[in-house]
Amino acid sequence: MAPLPRRYAFSPLRMVGGLLGLLAFFAFLAVASPSRADDPAAPARVLHAVNRLTYGPAPGDLARVAGMGVPAFIAGQLDPDRLDEPPALAEALARLPTEAMDTVALFREYGPGAASGSPAGPEAMRRTFDRAGLAALEAARARLTRAILSKRQLYELMVAFWSDFFSLGAKKGLAHLWVGSFEREAIRPHAMGRFLDLLAATAMHPAMLIARDNWKNVVHRDGGGPVKEAIDPTYAAILLAHQTLGPGGPQKPADTLALARILTGWRVGAARGASDTGGFYFDVGLHDPADKVFLGHTIKGSGLAEGVEALRVLAEHPATAQTVCRRLVAYFLADEPPAPLVARLAGVFAKSGGDIRETLRALFDSPEFFDPKYLGARLKSPLRQAVSAVRALGAVPDDATALAGALAGLGQPLYEADGPEGYPVTTAGWQKPDGLVRRVSFAGDLATGRIPGLGLAPGKTSEAALAATLGPGLSETTRQAAARAAAAGPAVILGSPDFMRY
Repeated sequence: MAPLPRRYAFSPLRMVGGLLGLLAFFAFLAVASPSRADDPAAPARVLHAVNRLTYGPAPGDLARVAGMGVPAFIAGQLDPDRLDEPPALAEALARLPTEAMDTVALFREYGPGAASGSPAGPEAMRRTFDRAGLAALEAARARLTRAILSKRQLYELMVAFWSDFFSLGAKKGLAHLWVGSFEREAIRPHAMGRFLDLLAATAMHPAMLIARDNWKNVVHRDGGGPVKEAIDPTYAAILLAHQTLGPGGPQKPADTLALARILTGWRVGAARGASDTGGFYFDVGLHDPADKVFLGHTIKGSGLAEGVEALRVLAEHPATAQTVCRRLVAYFLADEPPAPLVARLAGVFAKSGGDIRETLRALFDSPEFFDPKYLGARLKSPLRQAVSAVRALGAVPDDATALAGALAGLGQPLYEADGPEGYPVTTAGWQKPDGLVRRVSFAGDLATGRIPGLGLAPGKTSEAALAATLGPGLSETTRQAAARAAAAGPAVILGSPDFMRY
């Protein structure tokens, strides 16, 4: 990603003041978790549902969910199309021109050669990367703005989940330009739909083809000359080990090679004379036409249909159900997913044909989901911390550029996870001492209005109002410390161990 505009200079060493720094940082290092205020079962259940199905409560959310009841709240989040979005969200997204561009339009406007008449060479390449960085920054701003303002909070969490599950890796060629269109075209339409549709959409998207090198995976057999193979199994290996069967799945090296051959000829661009296909096309002249044996299935040489059949085999495989459901439970409930729960969800996933919504419904209906031992037991990722803090303060962002920069400073820049599994979904992945210092510093900067573009100013939200928004999630110790801190009370709350947990 291109360097973020210097609208917010994040300093991991700056603390919010002696009281906040000592109180929050040393509390984080305490061996035992702080005791919670007395929580009746119902408020605790409401808080848990809101914390896990949203990025965190905004003002009035806990009361609203308590009024409608937790089952109705969950049902509403599972049916996001019925939830009206606030006008402020549409207005904010309208200020981002790349949000209205598909993959092809982005290439024409921001890709190589977009600046007509510019000579080739290092300087032209630098300008190309800068333009791609601008498009990626707008994608980050859009993701953050939706996460903060959208009423479809579960849907936004699932978009983030699948964006990591099908991670493009750190910036790599044109994939950097297309992180936003990949999310809009491949992830968002299927985030709560059928897994096979999601798998196919990600596999055929130009961003994935570029990022994971499948565009180079070809067999040259044109012109009647000798066959020249350039088999690249990079994407096939990732597809098997991270996006479907899992690293301990039943696949063997021969299956990886067979899948790579099945996916030969999947290219970026458009076949001669073809209409716009979103940047994907199948080049039969670069495909291996032979029959293949994949995971015990004989897949007849049939061109593009081979890939479709292979993806169906993968989507319906029991190991894929286990991979998806284990990660979903780790994302929504616990670092160590209960094996019986994963098994039951995998059964729902298989029986429903990979229906993501029904799998989530079964997860939220399970007795494990509301087991008291899981309440408030997780450490937020930097993304959850940043978004939940902005939501708790009731901010309506005008420009999330500085927030995106702050998130990078916290160690989770959007679309920059390097490994094929994306950013960690577990608490353990974010427990780093230097990261805790940065988190406390961010909390103070946010509460005191030092992060521009969010409409926040010192004193805009009182300690009492913020405590009311967060409800039983705050311990009496934190409430008293915040009250004693007076004007610095919101910073104390946002930098406390209570707020960092959910």
